[in-house]
Amino acid sequence: MKNKLINEKNAIITLGFGHFNIDLYASLIVPLYPMITAKLGINLASISAIIALGHMVSSLIQPLFGFFADKLRHRVFMFWGLILSALFIPLTPKTTTIITFLACLFLGMIGNALFHPQVSALVKVFNKYSLNLSRDMGIFLGLGTIGYAIGPYLSTYCAKNFTIEKFYYFTIYGIVCAVLIYFLTPKIPAKEEKETAKENFFVVLKDILKDRKLIYLAFLSVIKSALSISFGVYIPFLLNGAGFSLEKIGLITTLFFVSGGFGTMFSSKLEKIIGPNGVITLSFMSILPLVLLFLYCFKFNKYLSCAIFILCGFFILLSVGVIMVQAQNSQTKHLGLISGVMQGFSWGLGSFFLAPLGFIAQKSSIEVIFILMGTIAFLVGLMSMKYKKLS
Repeated sequence: MKNKLINEKNAIITLGFGHFNIDLYASLIVPLYPMITAKLGINLASISAIIALGHMVSSLIQPLFGFFADKLRHRVFMFWGLILSALFIPLTPKTTTIITFLACLFLGMIGNALFHPQVSALVKVFNKYSLNLSRDMGIFLGLGTIGYAIGPYLSTYCAKNFTIEKFYYFTIYGIVCAVLIYFLTPKIPAKEEKETAKENFFVVLKDILKDRKLIYLAFLSVIKSALSISFGVYIPFLLNGAGFSLEKIGLITTLFFVSGGFGTMFSSKLEKIIGPNGVITLSFMSILPLVLLFLYCFKFNKYLSCAIFILCGFFILLSVGVIMVQAQNSQTKHLGLISGVMQGFSWGLGSFFLAPLGFIAQKSSIEVIFILMGTIAFLVGLMSMKYKKLS
């Protein structure tokens, strides 16, 4: 038992390190969107639609990748997922046409889609002996968020000090990490290999979609993803318009997601006090007041305002781990598919918000986007107060 517990701890550390790196690539070019927009000669609405399309296509196939990961139970998914992201995401700032930009973005996000379902499922598979899934899932998801947070700062630092021509450094780093993760992650327990061997993807998905609790959790994940994506994408445009340097924009975006990562890690402790539904309600309802305070302060003290925005990240991602654990516990057999639905599918639907938000921002302002998303979050929080089945 002791050896199994040690093996599990090693697995969680390795999987968390992998999650840190794959999410680093997912955010690497976020603060460069204003530069890419100008380079391609397109407007805010167009770049929003392109980003949304890239995220949607790759993310919506995550449940399918999760299904095959459940069937094959091989670590090759995490390996090739990181390789694809490391190869193509660093190429996106160098593209000179919309087609090449979309192709690189799409292929890089396919890597993200390959990686996430299997690795998220393995957190639960390797959790059998410590029986502390909420803690381990919080650490795993939190490390991914911190990786997502560091990506913007690294890209802006590299762009400023070495130019985008040196982005191949990120490719070399990613390939080395993929090899290390593949060989350091323990083999998947043999008795798990045949659980879904003879099942059809659409039959399994149809069965899962009958679970009302899971539908509710997936809805929360979609809104949570939309909040995270929209705040991360549009804050660089707001700060750029206010005269912030590229490096400062990258730093603020990074701190926003670092704060969110700590929120995800902290959630398991808070859950013991107020329950899973309490964490979800607090997470959603706190966003609108913080957004209003952030925008009010932005008029006279931009740095105080940015500090409030960073705090907002803590609450946006506070309930991510709680939602994932509740979903995996509701459908324990198809962990990869469930993880694909809760992370990839939900992220894809959440990114769909970018297209209409881009047109709204084009017609009004970025500030309107933050208020609108904060209002949606508040209404979802009100709805969650009446939902008692998670407690």
